[in-house]
Amino acid sequence: MEWHYYTNKATKRKIDHLLQEAANIFANCEPTREARNEAQKKEQEILAEISKMDSHFADRCGYKR
Repeated sequence: MEWHYYTNKATKRKIDHLLQEAANIFANCEPTREARNEAQKKEQEILAEISKMDSHFADRCGYKR
């Protein structure tokens, strides 16, 4: 089991950028159930992208396959 996030600087930068994007989605989310559900869907899409680079890291972040 290799964690590319911790061993590859380019992968770490890409994942950090995607995590920042996910954080921004939640930070700017309206306080409604619909908006929260939509934000969670977008988060899972972002985690799917992260999973392609480092599946172990994505699982740790809450990726649901």
